[in-house]
Amino acid sequence: MSADGYVNARADRYGVLLTQGTFYTTGMQLANIAVVLPFICAQHGSLWAAALVFPAYSIGAILGNSMSPFVLERSRHQRHLVLVATSLVMAAMLVVNGMAAVAGTGIAPIFLTTSVALGVASGVSRIAFSDVLSSKLDEIRRGDLILNQSAAGAVVAILTAVMVLPVLESRDPLTSHVDLLWLGTAGLVAAGVVGIFIGPIHSHSARAVRQLREIYRDGLAIARSHDWFRRYVVVQLLFVPIALGSTFYSLHTAEDHADEAGTLHILVIATSAGLIVGAPLWGFVHRTRFAARGMLVASAGVSSCAAVLCIVGEAIDAWSEPWMHGIVILLATVANQAILTAATTWINIFAAEHQRATLMGFSAVFVAVATAAFGAVLGGIAQGSSAIWPVVIVLLLNLVAFPAALRAPTRA
Repeated sequence: MSADGYVNARADRYGVLLTQGTFYTTGMQLANIAVVLPFICAQHGSLWAAALVFPAYSIGAILGNSMSPFVLERSRHQRHLVLVATSLVMAAMLVVNGMAAVAGTGIAPIFLTTSVALGVASGVSRIAFSDVLSSKLDEIRRGDLILNQSAAGAVVAILTAVMVLPVLESRDPLTSHVDLLWLGTAGLVAAGVVGIFIGPIHSHSARAVRQLREIYRDGLAIARSHDWFRRYVVVQLLFVPIALGSTFYSLHTAEDHADEAGTLHILVIATSAGLIVGAPLWGFVHRTRFAARGMLVASAGVSSCAAVLCIVGEAIDAWSEPWMHGIVILLATVANQAILTAATTWINIFAAEHQRATLMGFSAVFVAVATAAFGAVLGGIAQGSSAIWPVVIVLLLNLVAFPAALRAPTRA
């Protein structure tokens, strides 16, 4: 193949990858695991299960990450088909959730089971997508594609939600909320179809299959010998309430407005807008000398602002206004965005390259367990929809994270 032909082939793959990633992001935003599924679950009265939806998804994602080397090894050069399969599996899980919501039976066990399955598929998909990108695009184009697909997917999700808002006034609230699951399903199905056209990869990277017990054993050995890693794990655990902020405010909103058509669509618009706002914000902070410390301190600050705004809204009886919910959810989404980037930066500063995956996996297990435990508590306190004290508790937890964030590293 000529040089021009090679460049054009890569450009064509960029377009297909961007389209696939945009549909995937749109589907995941419209059926947001942290907001939409908990809201619908709470709408049916299963508030405790609603609080465990995102923790269940997180545990599934860890299982998916640990399974991905085995899956990718078996797929050989056809790794794009892994993207197709995971997108379709996730779409099928959303269909199951939608049918359960319409029927109104078995909500808790079905939503929790499908959340784990969604997490597993998402974990496998994330690693497969990274592998495909490495094969199809150079480093600069990979970075551009990740940013562009996130922004494009969020914009499409916003436009979709905005377009359906005018027709919701005459709709049953439950039906209108479940519509988001059907729209999310359509996005994921489209991502699966487009994924077929990505084509086989042309390089085969060897990847050692690591079991969870190996990650735990090696991570425990490093934790015993490295003070910085123990400090890192403690800070990650203290930021779990901030990571669950979107879920908390979604449940808090559902307690008051679950029977109002369009409320959930406004939350979807807010979370998507949060992704668009957060990307350049955290990108800027990440490039400064403050690095992980700056991101975590700012994240705790933004999350605290969301809690204060919610408290003020409750105090002046403005919490019933849709725009108030939207701003709070937007701030919670922006705050959550910084945590993973800051964690990765922290690990990269201290850990040797061959240790990074193990340490990230080891800490992720602890965070997932803590997320599940706190999620159970979250479901209990979020029931105080018209009270200020549940949000005060969240605010206090955010403030506790402030001094912990100051222990994060900066760039030399």
